[in-house]
Amino acid sequence: MSELDRNARFIEERIDESDIQRDARQHALELGLRPVSAATGAHLAFLAAASGARTIIEVGTGVGVTSLWLRRGAPTATLTAIDDEPEHLALAKRSLLSQGARPATLRMIPGRPADLLPRMTEAGYDLVVLGDDLAHVAAHLQHALRLVRPGGTIVVLNALNGGRVSDPARRDPITSGIRALLREFELQPDLALSVLPGDGGLLQITKRA
Repeated sequence: MSELDRNARFIEERIDESDIQRDARQHALELGLRPVSAATGAHLAFLAAASGARTIIEVGTGVGVTSLWLRRGAPTATLTAIDDEPEHLALAKRSLLSQGARPATLRMIPGRPADLLPRMTEAGYDLVVLGDDLAHVAAHLQHALRLVRPGGTIVVLNALNGGRVSDPARRDPITSGIRALLREFELQPDLALSVLPGDGGLLQITKRA
C-alpha cells in the first residue's frame, strides 16, 4: 500500500458519519449515484465552517450526502439545493430536516441547472459546490463565478474526472475541456486556485476580495 493510500485510509477511518449520513450514502449507492467520500465531505464541512458561509448553493444535490456535510460545517447557513430529480431532492430534504435543519434555511429547487442558475442572485453566495456533471462543468463554472461573492469559494467535485485529466493519453472532449479550464483559471489574477487529488479530484477556486 502506498503512502497516499495509507493516509487516505487513516483519515477515512477517523471520520464519524452520523446514522443519517450513512443512510443517505446507502440511498445514493442504491440509486447508482456517486456520493463524496467521508474525507471529502469532512473537507467541505471545514470549508463551510472556515469561510463562515451563510449562503451556500449546491448544484447536483442528489440525495443529500454532500448537503449533510455542508450543514455540519455551517449549521445556520441557508442552503440552496438544485437537482433535476425531484425525488432525490425530497430525500435530501428529509435527511437535512432529520439532522436538525430549519425548513426556512432550505431552498430545494428541482430543475435543470442550465435553466435555474441564470436566475440566481449575482454575488449572493459564500460557497458554491458543483457536482460531477462534467459534461456541463464549463457552463456551470461561468455561472458560479457570477454567483459567488468576492472572497467566496467555488468547489467542483470529481474535477480530475476520476484520474483521466492527469493521464496524457486521455484526450476525450470532457477531459481535454477540463485541462483547458484549469489552464485558463490559473492565469486569472483575480482567482486563487487549488486542486486536491482525492475522490476524483477537488477543484477549489476563491474569488479574491
